[in-house]
Amino acid sequence: MVHHSGLFVPPSFPAHSILKLVPGLALLSLGLLLSACGAASAPSPKARPSAVPTEPSLAPPRPGAYAALGASETYGVGAEPHTSGYAWLVARGLRVHYYVNVGIPGTTLSAGYDSELPRALTIRPILSSVFFGVNDILAGVTREAFLSDLSDLVGTLRRAHSRVLIIGMPDLSQVPAVRRTGIGGLRDLTLSWNRGMRRVAQRRGAVFLDLVGYDREIAAHPGYISPDGLHPSNAGYARLSQVVLQTIERRRLWRGA
Repeated sequence: MVHHSGLFVPPSFPAHSILKLVPGLALLSLGLLLSACGAASAPSPKARPSAVPTEPSLAPPRPGAYAALGASETYGVGAEPHTSGYAWLVARGLRVHYYVNVGIPGTTLSAGYDSELPRALTIRPILSSVFFGVNDILAGVTREAFLSDLSDLVGTLRRAHSRVLIIGMPDLSQVPAVRRTGIGGLRDLTLSWNRGMRRVAQRRGAVFLDLVGYDREIAAHPGYISPDGLHPSNAGYARLSQVVLQTIERRRLWRGA
């Protein structure tokens, strides 16, 4: 294993997924955002996760270890640099000792199950955040297939003794690039998918963070969305990280080393 400044880095991880920790970085306190995962080159909606990719280690989770799973907004698309994305800011705010960001721009949950989950489990995270959904909708994945995949992914993380935070989608009617797709009933669609995610969280012993309640804040702060009309800006990511950190603290999801 390789260690950098107290950070555990599995050798197979791509360099872009590793955070060089900066202790005590203050999070910006701008109003809230959210936006979506990237729509670029989403995998086929027919793809479904295989069986559990690897049996989680029987070793206990590692205190101070955080894994971020998701798509574009987890990676940090829209931020300059991308390490100003929400997951990177959350890692700094938690003062993590071990961190891996396995977010892949444009991915769906089904593809992320196979490509991201095994790498996330490598660090035995005490906390994992899971943020998918928009790419699945844009790719035509059904709600039922998505929720089945989500239940499998969260169940695997829970069997590995990781605490899991599922981040729901923001109100898609507030996201300009999604509105332009012509998909109708975006708010109702968001509410329906988020209700399903909440039920998965309840069944799997995870925590669900509902972002729809922040829709007025997003509408009042167009600067929370980057010029591409889809992803958060630096200000949006800063606010999102603030909301995530507040949820982690309130639900006592974090245990440092």
